[in-house]
Amino acid sequence: MNWHYAINGQQFGPVTAGEFNRKVGEGIITADTLVWREGMANWQPWREVVAGASVVRQAQPALEMPAGAAPAAEDRPIGFRFTGAWEGYFRVWIINVLLTVVTLGIYAAWAKVRKRRWFYAHTSFAGHAFEYLADPKKILIGNLIVGALFLVYAGSGAIGPLVQLPVALGVAVAVPWFIARSFLFNARNSAWRGLRFGFHGRYWGALRVYVLLPMLVPLTLGLMLPYVTKERRKWMTDDHRFGTTSFAYHGATGDLVRIYLRGALFFLPLIGAYVSFFVMMAVSGGKEAIGPGMALVPLLFLAGFPLAYVGAIYLRARLFGYHWTHTTIGPHSFRAYMRARDLLGLQLLNSLVVTLTFGLMWPWAAVRTAQFQLERIEVLPGGNLDTFVAEAQPPVSAIGEVAGDFLDFDLGFGA
Repeated sequence: MNWHYAINGQQFGPVTAGEFNRKVGEGIITADTLVWREGMANWQPWREVVAGASVVRQAQPALEMPAGAAPAAEDRPIGFRFTGAWEGYFRVWIINVLLTVVTLGIYAAWAKVRKRRWFYAHTSFAGHAFEYLADPKKILIGNLIVGALFLVYAGSGAIGPLVQLPVALGVAVAVPWFIARSFLFNARNSAWRGLRFGFHGRYWGALRVYVLLPMLVPLTLGLMLPYVTKERRKWMTDDHRFGTTSFAYHGATGDLVRIYLRGALFFLPLIGAYVSFFVMMAVSGGKEAIGPGMALVPLLFLAGFPLAYVGAIYLRARLFGYHWTHTTIGPHSFRAYMRARDLLGLQLLNSLVVTLTFGLMWPWAAVRTAQFQLERIEVLPGGNLDTFVAEAQPPVSAIGEVAGDFLDFDLGFGA
């Protein structure tokens, strides 16, 4: 589907969806840019298109509708809806916390399932809610096995480094397997309209994108980060499927380079502070350096950390929109847009409220975050959604999924 857009009263287009997405990623098309494509009644600001707002019906004389304009109902975007209230999740959360503590962690498996089922049940697409189908008993078995493995690792350290080293290497070799199994378990236990998701990623793919390629990032002073990000996202996306239809990722390293370069500007004061400190220490021969130059270092640190936090938020927002906008499933495509300042406001308010309530309002923050993210993703149908066909799904062990949690690789809903 081709797009048209207008900047400073001048119309451009038609451009392909890929070219349009690239211009969005480069900042050429902003939230206020007027855009139009076939199926829209009139021109609208890009932010309204992304937010799923109703099409503006009033005529806009400055912009004429391109020839052949006609609404196409089957191509209209379909958004995700989150209907959960934080009070409802608070009841689930507080019971989970209390029972997990009372049972010394045994109830954690049931707590995880109850949490995910609540979020899935309150998330809908095209009028149908998602389902989480995992058996908590399988997660409990996985918990026990993974716990035993890490006890062996900790015990080997008490014996000596010569014993712990091979154990640590064995755990490191197993990490990609845990990651792949985590994706597999979560996908097979997630469903929409009775059809399950699937994942066919293998150990070697996880080893490449989670272990081998990341080793190149520090060796290249971060220059390989955009490529590693693209390859990891591609592995995660391309190996997922819904029924028999596979997802696909179409991101480009060059686009991610531009995003990371803009994000890197926020980190310059902090980088400058570290570089200045070590240079001055080297010049002074390792002794305490005193002078007007050294006095600037604390100021750089003081400004650097808040700016670095904002930079991290900026990258998270831009990558969120870019990754989803460059994802397809069969003939259907996704579209997402997240403003960094909106995400920053969400994070700051969540952190403030949770801190002031000593963690009791964490369910409120979790619900706000889920709603915030889901409302910024929509699907552009390329045909009938009923054409998906379910395929047989064999049972899968929960061990990898639990290990993913333990190693902070748990994907959760929507990953």
